[in-house]
Amino acid sequence: MVRDTGWTRGVPRGAGWWLVLLLAALPAAAAERTQTFNLNPGWNSIFLEVQPEDVAPDAVFAGLPVASVWTWIPDDTAVQFIQDPAEGLIDRPGWLGWFPRPRPESILTNLSAIHANRPYLVHLEGAAPVELRVTGEPRVRDRGWITDSFNLVGFYVNPALPATFGNYLAPSPAHAGQPIYRLDGSGVWQLIASPFSQQIESGVAYWVYTDGPSDYRGPVEIDLPGGTALEFGGSLSRLRLNLLNRGNATSLSVRQVDGSQVPLTVFRFDTDTGEQSWPDLPEVYSLAAGPDEELQIELGVRRQDFVSVEAEGLLEITNGQGFRRFVAVSAAAALPSVNTLRSARAAARVGAPLPAATPGLEGLWIGDVRVTGVSEAQNGSLTPTPVGANFSFRVLIHVDSSGQLRLLKEVIQMWQEGTMVVDPASGDLVVETPGYHVLVTDDSLIPNFDGASARDGQPVGIRASTAAYDFDGDEQLMNGNFALGGAVTTTLLLPSEFPTNPFRHKFHPDHDNKDLRFIEFSPEAYEVTRNMTFDFATTDPFGRDLPEWGSELMGGTYSETLSGLHRNDIAVEGTFLLRRASARAVLNE
Repeated sequence: MVRDTGWTRGVPRGAGWWLVLLLAALPAAAAERTQTFNLNPGWNSIFLEVQPEDVAPDAVFAGLPVASVWTWIPDDTAVQFIQDPAEGLIDRPGWLGWFPRPRPESILTNLSAIHANRPYLVHLEGAAPVELRVTGEPRVRDRGWITDSFNLVGFYVNPALPATFGNYLAPSPAHAGQPIYRLDGSGVWQLIASPFSQQIESGVAYWVYTDGPSDYRGPVEIDLPGGTALEFGGSLSRLRLNLLNRGNATSLSVRQVDGSQVPLTVFRFDTDTGEQSWPDLPEVYSLAAGPDEELQIELGVRRQDFVSVEAEGLLEITNGQGFRRFVAVSAAAALPSVNTLRSARAAARVGAPLPAATPGLEGLWIGDVRVTGVSEAQNGSLTPTPVGANFSFRVLIHVDSSGQLRLLKEVIQMWQEGTMVVDPASGDLVVETPGYHVLVTDDSLIPNFDGASARDGQPVGIRASTAAYDFDGDEQLMNGNFALGGAVTTTLLLPSEFPTNPFRHKFHPDHDNKDLRFIEFSPEAYEVTRNMTFDFATTDPFGRDLPEWGSELMGGTYSETLSGLHRNDIAVEGTFLLRRASARAVLNE
C-alpha cells in the first residue's frame, strides 16, 4: 500500500527517518574540555563537570597513587555526612567505592563508572600532591536534592570570578542560610562560617543542607531539547537553548569558546520592523535578563560553512556574578554516511585531520515553483509580464552521489529491512546491516520492500508526486550544477501521441491523430516542448538568510520557454524553493 502525501512525516517501522537510525548507531561527537584537580595526600573532595570517554575508574585514575574513590548515590532518605571519611564508608548506605587492583579490597569495588556532574571523594596515598586531569564532554544534567538532608554537591562557578556561597544559594529558600561543610587539608569536614564572604571553588564538592523540598539548579538554569548537549547531528538545522535567570543578574552571556568549529547562527526578531534574521552568533552574545526571566535562544547551524565532515565546539554560559557552565555543541555535514562518520571519529581520536567537507547535496529535493510572469504570446513577445495572481506547482529533483540530476514525476519512500547475525562471542542476535529507506520510482519494485510508515496498523509507502509536468518514463535527466550559484536545465517533450499532450483527445475526430478513416496515424495534436531552467542563488533571495540555506534549502529564479502551445513561443519566469526531503543518493535500491 502507498499513502500519498506532500512528504514526509512518515514513521518507518519501529523507527524514525533512516538518518535517525543511522546516527543512533554512533554516539554523536561533541567538544571536550579538560578539568584539572590538584590532589593532596589524604582525602580530597572533587566535583567532575565532564564525561570522560572511558568511564572506567582504572582509566580515569590511571598512574596515580589512589587508594580508593567514593561517590554518594542518594536513595531519597536523609543522611548525616561523615565528619571524617577515614572512619570508613564501605558499610554506609548510599556509598559506592572503587579500589584499584591488585589491592586486596578491590574485590569490594561497586563503583564501576565515573560520570559527569557527580561528586567524588578521592583518597590519595603517598607524601606528595599529584595532578588529576580529566578530559571529556560537558553534559547538562542535574540531579535533585534530598529533602531535609545534607547533600554532597558541587557548583558551576567561574574560577576567574567565583561566586560566594551566600550569593550562589540566595535564590533558593531551601539552601539560603543552611550549613555548608568543606573538606579541609587534614581530611575533616569543617563548617563554612561566613558563606557571604567565602568563595566557592570550581571542581570542589561540599556538603550542603537542604531544608525542605527544592528544585534549585543554580543561578542560571539551562534546558536543552531532548539531551545533555546541543547535538545537531546531520539532519537538524535548529535547536533551542533555554536559560532561566534564577539569580539577581541583569544579563546572561553565551560565549563561543576559542577553537569552536560549529558555524552557529542565532534567530533575531526586530520588534520595531517585524523583520526576522539569522546573523552569525557573535563571539559573546549577551542578553538582558530580569529576575526569574526565561530566555529562549534559537540557534542554527550553517553547514555550507563547514570545513570538515564534523564540527564541534563549546558554549560558555555566564551571568557576570560567578556562575559558569559549558554546553557542548556538535554537528555533522548534511547527512553523512555511517562510514564517513566512523572515519572522521577515528581520525579525531588519534589527532589526525578530519575528512574535508563535501557539498553533500545528494538526495531527494522537493519544492515549489512560483510563477510570477508570463509573456503575451499574441504579441509575439518573449518578455514576461506580471501575472494577475501568482500560481505555484511542485517539482521533484533527485541528485545522486556523482552529481547526476533527475527530474521526477513521482517517488515513493519504502523501507528495506536490515539483516541480523548471531554474535559468536555472546550468542546474541546483532545487527549486521542496518535497515534503510529506499526511494522508488519504478512501481514494479514496490513489492521488494516494506512500507515506510503505518496506516491502520499496516505498513505503507509514502508518496510524493506532481501533476505539473510529464515526460516519457519515470525519470528525466537534467544538466548543470546543483549548487549555490549554479544552474540546472532540462527539456521536456510531449509528442503529439503522448497521453498528456494538451491537444490530444482520444475520442475527438479533430484531435485524435487519425486520418479521415480513423485508421492511419495523422498528426493533429501539436508537439509541445518545455525548456526549464533553475538558476540557484548564492544567498537567500527571499532575504531570510536561514541557517539551512545551502545545505537543506536551495532556491533562486525559474525560467521556462514553451513551444507548441501557441504559434509564438511563451516565456515564463518566477522563483523556486527546494527543501531536501531525503539524503538517499540512489533510486530503486
